[in-house]
Amino acid sequence: MNPGPPVLYQLKTERKYINGTNRKVRRWTYGKKDRNKQNKVILMVGETGTGKTTIINTMINYLLGVKFEDEEWYEITDEDEDDIDETQSQTSEITVYEVFVEENPTSLTIIDTPGYGHTEGYEKDEEISEDLCRLFSDEDGIHYIDAVCFVMKALNNRISDKELYIFHSVLSLFGRDIENNMVFLLTHSDGRPPTDALKLIKKAQIPCRRDVKKLTLHFLFNNQQKEKRDKKYEEILRSSWEMGEESMNDFFKLLEQKQNRKSVQMTLDVLKERRRLEACVLNLRQQISEEESKMKELTEIQEAIIENRDKIQKCENFQFTVKTAVKEKVSTVNEWWWKRNATCCCWMDEEPSMCSVMKNNHCTVCTGKCHHSVHVRENKKYVTKTKTVTMTFDELKKDHDRNMKESENNTKIEEKLNRDLEKIKNEKTLLLHEAYTIIMCLSKIALKADSSFTLQHLDFLIPRLKEEGKDEGMKNLEDLRKAGEEQKNKGALRHVEDFTGKKRTQLDNCVTGKNFINENSITKLPL
Repeated sequence: MNPGPPVLYQLKTERKYINGTNRKVRRWTYGKKDRNKQNKVILMVGETGTGKTTIINTMINYLLGVKFEDEEWYEITDEDEDDIDETQSQTSEITVYEVFVEENPTSLTIIDTPGYGHTEGYEKDEEISEDLCRLFSDEDGIHYIDAVCFVMKALNNRISDKELYIFHSVLSLFGRDIENNMVFLLTHSDGRPPTDALKLIKKAQIPCRRDVKKLTLHFLFNNQQKEKRDKKYEEILRSSWEMGEESMNDFFKLLEQKQNRKSVQMTLDVLKERRRLEACVLNLRQQISEEESKMKELTEIQEAIIENRDKIQKCENFQFTVKTAVKEKVSTVNEWWWKRNATCCCWMDEEPSMCSVMKNNHCTVCTGKCHHSVHVRENKKYVTKTKTVTMTFDELKKDHDRNMKESENNTKIEEKLNRDLEKIKNEKTLLLHEAYTIIMCLSKIALKADSSFTLQHLDFLIPRLKEEGKDEGMKNLEDLRKAGEEQKNKGALRHVEDFTGKKRTQLDNCVTGKNFINENSITKLPL
């Protein structure tokens, strides 16, 4: 690619997509695949612009045995970091690099995730967890990990809301059993002790592997390996190269320890529970919105009846208008790709029978608890809309008669509406219990129980538990929220709210009690 020195080469790789991942996870293989070689699996995560791509190529050159004197540099990636800044990244898909070097007894699998904190926002980062879930679930995917490498700059001297959010986003993906596999690769190092970066890691209370002195395990790199050689700076470049080579030596010695290997099963459970929680809270919000609409509809009908009592007594018909909630299918063409081909009841973009919100072949979050066979995957989803309709008293009675048995013809119309309301409340209670159960499960198995992903739902769920009289559940979530109120978590939560705040505020104004009609204030009037 460049005559150098150093001469830059692009490695030729066999490229394909991993089965079952909706063409979102790429696999690039260099060399002849040899299943007899000892294979090490590394997952790379970090903020956009930290030099993750260069670190991956550094690992490849280490495996190839490239030395400073060779004046060569090999790249397996196709992204040029010199052309991007911290707010952009050309990598939008997870890429799995498989490297087989004939002379080396160890093969390497590197899972490269797109940079966190992308300008496209919170939902873009959620794509990463969706893709990892597919990668860990697929038969042809990844089933164990030897190390999770968090890439960050060595000279960082302050921690921003964005960086806290990225820490939370990464940690909330993994199971508790991965803690000892989490190590830091510190880039753009000047060779001095990375005091500032280590202070930030300690301040953020990031669970990770520690050395015999109980200090955060880290490795230093300079990221200047492919810079054009100049006699004036040759010794500086050599020193930088040797620092990275020494770090790689120590890192691969760490990988040789057999106890490092961890199954991804607990992490996969965390990813699936995250998805269930997101779907459950979404449906719960919709149920509360529907409950409010139903109560308004009931109130408007009763007000119309009160105003027209004389006409009812004279058996005269009359017209009135009510606002009623109706479910409609809407297109998801402009949604994120992972919400486009959604089922009508829940929005997971995969075969319904394989969806993580299914248990015992039934959906755990849709209102009907449907069998997976009735979940249709299409580019539409259900939304609840409010419409103003004009109806007559005679139509109201006919509609009532159609929905009641012959023996119940004398039952009050109000009771029918109240039964509909009670059904919605019961469904809301079940969803609320489901959401609470998922959060408690995540608090036991997730590497970071009080991550911003979980905290963002608590202000919504705690008042709902209070309304239901679930004191123990309310206390448990309040304890979790108290941990989130600590300074180490506030910044991450603020960053999430920057992405989701406007949409969440609009929805919460509708469903969290503002202008909410108390059912006890409804006039009970026999018809």
